[in-house]
Amino acid sequence: MILSLNNMQQEMYSRQIMMREIGEEGQQKLMDTSVLVVGCGGLGSPVLYYLTVMGTGHIGLCDGDTVSLPNLNRQILFTMEDIGKSKAETAKARLITLNPSIKTSVYGQYMDEKLADSIIPEYDIIVDCLDNFETRFILNDSCIKAKKPLIHAGIGDFYGQLLTIIPGKTPCLRCLFPKGIKKQGDVSSALFGVVGTTPGILGTLQAIEVMKYILGIPSFLEGILVVDTLNQTMEKVEIKQNPKCMCFK
Repeated sequence: MILSLNNMQQEMYSRQIMMREIGEEGQQKLMDTSVLVVGCGGLGSPVLYYLTVMGTGHIGLCDGDTVSLPNLNRQILFTMEDIGKSKAETAKARLITLNPSIKTSVYGQYMDEKLADSIIPEYDIIVDCLDNFETRFILNDSCIKAKKPLIHAGIGDFYGQLLTIIPGKTPCLRCLFPKGIKKQGDVSSALFGVVGTTPGILGTLQAIEVMKYILGIPSFLEGILVVDTLNQTMEKVEIKQNPKCMCFK
């Protein structure tokens, strides 16, 4: 591997480089990696923040929504001045102030099957920061087809879940929910309560999982991590691949 860290990068990432799990070669791997973050809200904000400051080379931001006042209790990339603005474009501007050396690509629209199949193959890792399972299944299926790792998280109230999906090796969302998610009208997670720290914790865990995957650090790949911040517990729940699932092939 040819190292290309300049003086500014060596200083900026010095606390990471001094870690035996990272070093200069690991930092170079981070800088050579592309990550697509789907959703720039409660989960996406901490994911994008930490991917940026850890030195991820290319970050894709996908979100068709605009910033609103109720977002501000948890979406830490935005301020009152951003209300009404595009989340993806505003997040990009904020990230560049944190680390001008990163490359960013903005997809200012909601994820659908056509968009997923066209852009997911261009990235090394995909991060699910969505708020509904209909779109999550689209993302899951596209990642399986493209053989791209997917880091999933979901949150509500004081609770969250984390699942790292490696196509062909681990269970996927359809293994976890083989019958899908029962729809209840137009109800989305936007109508459920959430304390801002919950997506902050789960989004941070997603960013760590991205880093671990890039660096080849082992992760818990046999199931899902369930986080309960009300009782301060984390539980690993084993999930088996479904032999009839598309991810098993």
